Amino acid sequence: MVDWQEILEAHGPAVWRTVYRLLGEPTDAWDCYQETFLAAYRFAGRRPVDHWPSFLTSLATRRAVDQLRRRTRARKRFAPLDAVPEPVGAGDSPVEYAQGVERLDQVRALLGGLPRKQAEVFWLVGVEGMTHQEVGEQLRISAGGVRVLLHRARARLRAALGPPPTDPRAHE
Repeated sequence: MVDWQEILEAHGPAVWRTVYRLLGEPTDAWDCYQETFLAAYRFAGRRPVDHWPSFLTSLATRRAVDQLRRRTRARKRFAPLDAVPEPVGAGDSPVEYAQGVERLDQVRALLGGLPRKQAEVFWLVGVEGMTHQEVGEQLRISAGGVRVLLHRARARLRAALGPPPTDPRAHE
């Protein structure tokens, strides 16, 4: 028997961080958070879960990427920057901060256009910090397959994003 209160307390914050970082919009993130735990509940009723953290992170990423796709199809705009500000590092200049936020919005929009597995692998490895082995186990593919999908996702994102922006003050 699964203790759902314990699962929520132990893994809820990580699921929230995953969906919120990917979506950048609190209402969409909340919907995705709920969908993640509902899907986990249904899955756990059929089969036991071997490793809850990676299972829930993978599930949350899938749900969030699906939401990004729905946004792209509906051509909705993201929340204004002042509505939900991203954290600022101590060393970031206002220009670097604005460029970083703009780049993150571009990546979010582009993730919705990547093939599903590429988007999942990119997010799970690049942002959530999961190993190739952990991602492979969750997606039921080999670690080599994860590396190939990650390479393809990075190549497509790199081509779409172009070179990173430079600080205009650097040319003064």
